[in-house]
Amino acid sequence: MMLYYPKRLTIRPLIGLSTTVMQSTNPSLNRLTGRIIDETHGMLTLFDGLHHRHIPKATSTFKLFLLNGETVQIDGNSLLGHPAERLRRAKKLRW
Repeated sequence: MMLYYPKRLTIRPLIGLSTTVMQSTNPSLNRLTGRIIDETHGMLTLFDGLHHRHIPKATSTFKLFLLNGETVQIDGNSLLGHPAERLRRAKKLRW
């Protein structure tokens, strides 16, 4: 089981976490809840129990439910890119 810490969340893969779309430019996606089953550069794919929903990262704000019971609200712009790309970007910022 991978531990998720809120401060390091943007460099971790998000697959398997439950999430709620808190705000989106597409009103039909607001308050959509499901489990993240796929992640691409600009999209998250949620499974809500019946359907696979594709949510753009750049135009949405997410509430992520971490495995330790914590919840974190995060802007989708900070999640743009694959986890490996986000890790590289974070390392460049540190140096």
